[in-house]
Amino acid sequence: MTEHILVYFSQAGFGMATVGYMCIMFSVTTPLGILLGMAVFHMTGYDDSSPNALIIEGLLGSLSAGILVYMALVDLISLDFFHNKMMSSSLKLKKASYIALVLGSASMSILALWA
Repeated sequence: MTEHILVYFSQAGFGMATVGYMCIMFSVTTPLGILLGMAVFHMTGYDDSSPNALIIEGLLGSLSAGILVYMALVDLISLDFFHNKMMSSSLKLKKASYIALVLGSASMSILALWA
């Protein structure tokens, strides 16, 4: 896994010091965000069953889901579909890939009903 990350960053033109700095910052920001959320929760007396809290939670959840869908479609899937020589040469492979993409998306949407 780490080899893939290092290859990705080296293709982007980052040095090892920059990659190390990014990894450290990524590792630190998540716990700091959790601590900040816990502090705000404690200081404000946040009521998670109030209508305003449910609306805000729904908006933030939909925003994060939208960002994930955008990243998947634009950054990950587009590389496989539009910048792959094998995909451009075979129409049958392209059709099968699109069908698999739609079926996978539909199955993930169905699974999201239980989450």
